[in-house]
Amino acid sequence: MRKLFTTIILLFTPYLNARAHAILLADSTHQFLSDLKKTNADSVRLKILVKLGSYYLYKPGEIKSDLDSADLFLDQAKELSAKLKLYKIQNKVCFLKAEVLCERGDLSKARRAYLDAIDNYMRSGDKEGAAHVWVSIAFRNMFLTDSTELRGLHGFEHALNLYRAVNDKEKEADMLKYLGDRHYQQGKLDEAENELLEALSIYKSIGYKKLHYTYDLLTAVSTKKGNFNKALYYGHEMIKSMQATADTVNAFNLYVRIGTVYTSLNEFDKSKYWFDKALIKGAKDPGLFYSVNTSLFAIMIKNGKQKEALELLLKLVKKRPPIQDADKYLIVRKLAECYSLLGKDALAEKYYKQEIKFAKRTPWRNLDPVAYREMGEFYFSRKRYVPARFYLQKVLAVPRGISDVGTVLRSYLKLFKTDSATGNYLSAIKYYQEYKTLTDSIFTIAKAKQIAQLQLQFEQDQKVQQLEEKGKLQQAELQHAGTVKNFTIAGAALLFLFLVMGYRRYRQKQKSNLLLLAQQQKINLINQSLQLTVIEKDTLLIEKDWLLKEINHRVKNNLHTVISLLESQAAYLENDALKAIEISQHRIYAMSLIHQKLYQSEDIKMIDMYLYINEFVQYLADSFGPPANVRVKSVIQPSKLSISQAIPLGLILNEAVTNAFKYAFPDSKPGEIFIGLKQADNIMELVIADDGIGIRQQIDENEPNSLGIELMKGLTRDIKGSITFDINIGTKITVIFAVDSLDRTRITGISSKRSSFEYEN
Repeated sequence: MRKLFTTIILLFTPYLNARAHAILLADSTHQFLSDLKKTNADSVRLKILVKLGSYYLYKPGEIKSDLDSADLFLDQAKELSAKLKLYKIQNKVCFLKAEVLCERGDLSKARRAYLDAIDNYMRSGDKEGAAHVWVSIAFRNMFLTDSTELRGLHGFEHALNLYRAVNDKEKEADMLKYLGDRHYQQGKLDEAENELLEALSIYKSIGYKKLHYTYDLLTAVSTKKGNFNKALYYGHEMIKSMQATADTVNAFNLYVRIGTVYTSLNEFDKSKYWFDKALIKGAKDPGLFYSVNTSLFAIMIKNGKQKEALELLLKLVKKRPPIQDADKYLIVRKLAECYSLLGKDALAEKYYKQEIKFAKRTPWRNLDPVAYREMGEFYFSRKRYVPARFYLQKVLAVPRGISDVGTVLRSYLKLFKTDSATGNYLSAIKYYQEYKTLTDSIFTIAKAKQIAQLQLQFEQDQKVQQLEEKGKLQQAELQHAGTVKNFTIAGAALLFLFLVMGYRRYRQKQKSNLLLLAQQQKINLINQSLQLTVIEKDTLLIEKDWLLKEINHRVKNNLHTVISLLESQAAYLENDALKAIEISQHRIYAMSLIHQKLYQSEDIKMIDMYLYINEFVQYLADSFGPPANVRVKSVIQPSKLSISQAIPLGLILNEAVTNAFKYAFPDSKPGEIFIGLKQADNIMELVIADDGIGIRQQIDENEPNSLGIELMKGLTRDIKGSITFDINIGTKITVIFAVDSLDRTRITGISSKRSSFEYEN
């Protein structure tokens, strides 16, 4: 029981710091025992007895003799405080006696003792003391499942009312925060969010600075509810608060929290950034040994090093076997994953079952649905559909507030595939509808825009903060230089006085020294002026880059506004007019994505064509379905182009790929669309090909064609290139052009020797 209470104390360290004053160091204990034997003053003896009783009560470990010593000293303190009629100390001793009973595991007697302590505090008018007892009860019994009705005491609610009665705003906010955390653990997410927001409002009203713990819980609640835009906002505020207060004690968990949000948003580069920071921070904390190491194993597994991860994991377990159930859960989960990926099904199944067992032994119920889902996915991957369906349905049986939305989504999708594989199509359709409904409620265009804006604002705030810190550092350096200068001048003046008084014959030499000093001061002034000029230049360069990014950002926003207007107009159009609007939307998005990549990139002059083409083709595929019969293949050489060449190339790509999706594969004909980009020296080639029905009419340079073909030809002329159309087998469009001379030095991954334009299958 003491281990569980220790865990709870770590979770609520900010409130329980006051208790640390009652816990003595071992060296101090010997001194107090010695003082107790020497003194006869009852008031002094009483204080020593209470301190000794507290020390043995909260001493780490689970040794019965410590609790016996605590009882011995507290019994003497109880008798002495009654004799002296010191009711405040008598109430405290009564409370500590209840704590001893709880530590011994006698919860029924502990309950009665706690209630007696509360009654004593209330009779003496000490509502804060009574509230402290309620809080201790709540901490000790938050995760217990005993039958002593300790859960029914509602410690936090009682403490909240008492702190409100004495108008202690900070403690009131603390209780609301703990209530929010408790309801979050119980899956009552709406109640948790309301309580945490109320706590946040109170903290702000009293000027309380360490808001990151409250923002952390709000991030967790919003993530579990699937409100990722809110989760990202709270996560950013959490990081800002931690940085502003320099309180990094819990940085590991906070970094993991915001990394999890980015994982849910499929922003894996950003999530990796925060997880890496968490690993660096957590590596210094022995209490996070298994959390950090299993995270490192997860990275190895993701990179395809399952065998190496398994070998290191087995060595780790042999060298340092886990003791706590939470650590055992982390270990067996990774063992199950490794054995599953290595094809050792019997061992994988064994450890997946152990994962479920240890998840149930931990105090955190949100681990249960995760273990069920991973067990179900394992059985599904082995085509064992009956047990797969059983465990996946157990996920859905868990209350929604306990399961996170990602686990529920994956379970719906796997149940859809399971029932489809077994021919239970009605049930499969039902699960797919549930999956789509939940997905649509989470990922909307409005939320996506808000998330992008939040991310941009956070990045800008971080850059502003870095600039401010740099400015402060420079100011400190200047002040230091001024101080050094003042001391130098003062020393020279003193030296001058001493020379005048004692050594008149060195007057000429003294004048020479003064002249040198004046010249040095002049040089120093010139150096300072040069330093200020360099600083001003750096500041102007930073402002220039920022303004260029802002321009690209605003251009992107304006283009998105045009897209939104076209979407609104499309609702009232039909047939050809509607198609024209949709085509215009794709063309505008091609240009918008260019500007988005510019302001997101460190290099604001060049476009990464590998990222741009892959993301734009994915956008076109999503906008057309894509049909299940059409496969999109791309071979894109890493390269960069300026905006003057990237925009025409993006528009050509839009026209060619759009035509392929719309016309190349009628009547659900199966086929493939290929996109290739390669460069040799300063010549670049873009190929868009499909194996569909081909363009029905002959392409001729002098023959008028569709707007799309004419547009591709015109855009090719804009970049001083050539375009050819091959319709022998399907349609193949080839654009060849010379890369601008100013851009060639920025293109990555290009050999100095000319290579042929061949694409690997």
